Amino acid sequence: MASEFCLSLTKYFLFVFNLVFFFLGSALLSLGLWIMFSETSVLIPAPRFISLSLFSYLLIISGVVTISLGFFGSLGALKEVKCMLAIYFILLTVLLVAQTMGGVLLITQKSLFEKSLESHVQTLIKDFGKNDSDLRNFERTLVVLQREAKCCGWSGPDDWKPNTHCSCYSPNYFTANVTDHSDHSDTYTCNITTWHLHEKGCKEYVEEWLSGHILIILMVVFVLAVVEISGSILSMCLYRQASVDYTLTLYR
Repeated sequence: MASEFCLSLTKYFLFVFNLVFFFLGSALLSLGLWIMFSETSVLIPAPRFISLSLFSYLLIISGVVTISLGFFGSLGALKEVKCMLAIYFILLTVLLVAQTMGGVLLITQKSLFEKSLESHVQTLIKDFGKNDSDLRNFERTLVVLQREAKCCGWSGPDDWKPNTHCSCYSPNYFTANVTDHSDHSDTYTCNITTWHLHEKGCKEYVEEWLSGHILIILMVVFVLAVVEISGSILSMCLYRQASVDYTLTLYR
């Protein structure tokens, strides 16, 4: 009797938990698609350090992953379908392993990662404005980062020489006749009579931001890991007691 109660409690807890994830994923996917296809974004506050177009892709990817987890987890738990519970377990395990490997590689290969990131940013600055559609979203993100964080280049303003982008100057010092410096502008030179150049490189800002938010990042990663491990354990417990196994009924 007690085991049946625990099984029912596990079943409906897993169902409700993943149902919330399913609706959350649907909201993220819908918002991402709306941002992507909307001609205007006046109703959406733009993220500070990333372009809206790249932000929409992140929302869509997060939404698809969350919907998949919520669908297999909630329906598999409610109907006690073994194959869906197994897929749910595999997805959670893959995510957990990917997060663990990413964290280990980031810690052990930190210097290599920093050099690779610096090289990519330098290449992005060098080829800026050459109408490469594959890099357009990253160019816009770099512009937004420089303007909002008040930084310039990766190491400093010298990265942009001889043509410094408008986002490297503080908007408070712009004159009336300045080339558009929005994140959708492909122009990267401007005529400024009075300016204030951001002397700090974006590398320094990113390092300061990470050091100031490392505790929050670790807490988020820890909570995600606990949720994934708990979901994996509960799904396997329910899998062992599940009554519907389509892998067997297909051959009867």
